[in-house]
Amino acid sequence: MKNSVNRLLIVLFFLTVSMDGFGQGDGPRAYLLAPKGVTGINVKWLSMGGNLIPSGSVLIPSADITANIFPTTIFHTFSIGGRFAQVYGMIPPGSSTAKARIGPPIGPVPVNQISASGNSDGFLAFKLGLFGAPALDVIAFSKSDMQFSLFGEFRYWYSGTYDSENLFNLGTNRSILHFGLPMAIPLNHTRAKATWLEVAPALQFFTDNTDPARSSSALLVEQAPMFILESHLSHNFTPKFWAVANLRFQTGGQTAADGKKDNNTVTGLGGGLGLGYQLLAPLGLEMDYGGVFASSEALKGNMLRVSVVFTYANLKKLQAANSN
Repeated sequence: MKNSVNRLLIVLFFLTVSMDGFGQGDGPRAYLLAPKGVTGINVKWLSMGGNLIPSGSVLIPSADITANIFPTTIFHTFSIGGRFAQVYGMIPPGSSTAKARIGPPIGPVPVNQISASGNSDGFLAFKLGLFGAPALDVIAFSKSDMQFSLFGEFRYWYSGTYDSENLFNLGTNRSILHFGLPMAIPLNHTRAKATWLEVAPALQFFTDNTDPARSSSALLVEQAPMFILESHLSHNFTPKFWAVANLRFQTGGQTAADGKKDNNTVTGLGGGLGLGYQLLAPLGLEMDYGGVFASSEALKGNMLRVSVVFTYANLKKLQAANSN
């Protein structure tokens, strides 16, 4: 019985970090297969700086934006036809300050500072296992082999707080349709000291902003699709302690005001390093820091991310059912 309980705890160690949040990139271990019948909440703090709006989808080359966002994600895993499935949603309250150079191109250029608070863009999402992703309860999952898994993912991003009378908003007044094919590749087969490579290609399609903020004289703002490739290489040094290296490439997303392109295509490669630790069986802590490595435009940015994840699975009920 003691060995069985230890196996279940190791599974929960991984589960609490595998349900990482969904702010600026999903973060490490967001794409690992997990057991069914698990519910949890992930609360994050993102401290960001650069010239991308807080949603990370629009480049403003002349701006210097700082933001503190607290994305809160609730999730549940279950089974559809024997396949792993997950539903989740995120609400991201926060605040942001932007400094923008506004003025004539000749002579001193004044700097105007504006602030916004409320909610950044959030989403509702669904993920389904396509290959190597059976729906197993926690006990069966703890006894299963680590394997390659491929998922199909859809997210509907909705606008956060927005008022067209304001110069600067946390919300974007448009929706995003996100289609992804995340995958997890085990580089060894020992859960207590697991090494994982996660790769997540995705396409995003944007609806139009039909009521641009008064910082623009346009009547309609369109945005081109964006391609994103996120990857994470993580390793457990002990069942409770792990480290990760992150990379994220994105390109596209150029906006056009009344048909005139804004020359703000977001093309860049960024990444960073992070650490994770399991405080209790259902409670995990993760922190990582990163920035932009290279960009074809004037893209700049950095981010500190701290995540606390709590998960719940009815282990007593499962153990009782398996003992009968």
